[in-house]
Amino acid sequence: MHHRRIGSGYIGAGGARGFSIVELMVAVAISLLLLTGVVAIFVSSKTSYETNERFSRIEENGRFALDAIMTDLRASGFVGCARQPTYLSTSLNSATSLQWNFLAGPVTGFQATGTNTWSPAMDTFIASPLSGSDVLVARVPVRERVAFPLTANVGAPTNDLQIAAGSSGGVQTGDIAMAYSCEAISVFQVTTYTQATGVIAHAASTGATPRNANNTVNYSYRQAVTNVVPIETVAYYIAPATRVSDATDPAPAGTTSLWRRRGNIAAEELVEGIEQMQVQYGVDTTGDVIVDAYRTADQVQADGQWNDVISVSVALLVRSLEQYGTDTDQRAYTLLDVNVAAPADRRLREVFTATASIRNRVRVN
Repeated sequence: MHHRRIGSGYIGAGGARGFSIVELMVAVAISLLLLTGVVAIFVSSKTSYETNERFSRIEENGRFALDAIMTDLRASGFVGCARQPTYLSTSLNSATSLQWNFLAGPVTGFQATGTNTWSPAMDTFIASPLSGSDVLVARVPVRERVAFPLTANVGAPTNDLQIAAGSSGGVQTGDIAMAYSCEAISVFQVTTYTQATGVIAHAASTGATPRNANNTVNYSYRQAVTNVVPIETVAYYIAPATRVSDATDPAPAGTTSLWRRRGNIAAEELVEGIEQMQVQYGVDTTGDVIVDAYRTADQVQADGQWNDVISVSVALLVRSLEQYGTDTDQRAYTLLDVNVAAPADRRLREVFTATASIRNRVRVN
């Protein structure tokens, strides 16, 4: 059989064309080069996508955590008046303990001072916070509840309180409540609320903890200027995540979360990946409703200035849950007054910082 060469190919007796070995090798090399480029682009895109996804999750967690804290800080210290009432009283047992001390100031806190140590000393209201991380406490009206005005004068301070019959969404039996006007504030426990009649009872030594030490609200409130609202103490702190031990959907070992404790309700885990929290308190030392200095909790405690706090700064260190890639995190992080050493692991991290004014103190004159 005879073949004749045409250009760089060959035409056989049947007219079929073919390629030389050199041409095939060149074609394969070009194909491999193009495939390598496609793979490199895919790997780069996948890496960028996964990195962006982790940063997006960090952003989401950080913003959610800060939003929860800032919401309570802005509502803390509610007194129901544009000025601070001159008469403050409480009927609660254990009225000087952290959970029930509603007259101590709108916020308090605990400064981490060493391994599992805080100043002032940690209260049992907060269970096992993460060593080295601060704890923040605010006293606020209960979320999603409303205040109701009195519909009758109290008369004698030992009398029950009367709001409109059928009122719902406000105080409930067992709540800690505050009766307030621009003249006075009284904190007490609702031993019975009868919705049908609108009667709020505050008997002594009955009901759930802490109970009332006596059956008086300590002031003869007037109908026209007095309201009643449920209140609570809320604490924010960092602690180990519970999902670490979940066999069906475990979180990586060492994961920590932002936790919140509200009143008598068990602590709830808000968001994973919150690694550290630091807090500073803006103190007004001259009475002009302007922050004169930001101080740590131990400094505010030592100077007895909790009632002078009018703003709070919070810094959170948020990390990705999983380790990723090959690069280790060699950056040091600054959270307000605290430097966090480089973690030297393969997680992504970001610092979130926000400052909230305590509106109920800023507007007091």
